[in-house]
Amino acid sequence: MAKEHAKKKQAIQHWGVWVWVKWKPGTPADAWKQWSDTKEIKEAWSTTGDWDCSLWVDVDSPAQVEKIVWDKIRANKWVDKTETHWSKKWW
Repeated sequence: MAKEHAKKKQAIQHWGVWVWVKWKPGTPADAWKQWSDTKEIKEAWSTTGDWDCSLWVDVDSPAQVEKIVWDKIRANKWVDKTETHWSKKWW
């Protein structure tokens, strides 16, 4: 068990990020497709509640999080606002 935990500690540590997206009124149903070729955006989810969708982003640093949010996610003309929650993977 100790060896397994040691292997996990040696793994590359990434920043895992959920970006919550609120669409502007009149947004087409496929507005999210603009992000489908962005390699850092691993998954897109439709959601209920105050936010319209959430995106799972996998990057190496907080600076990359900011770059993806501003250069890719908020560049979508249908995005009204975003909220970002990130965490650093320990193992």
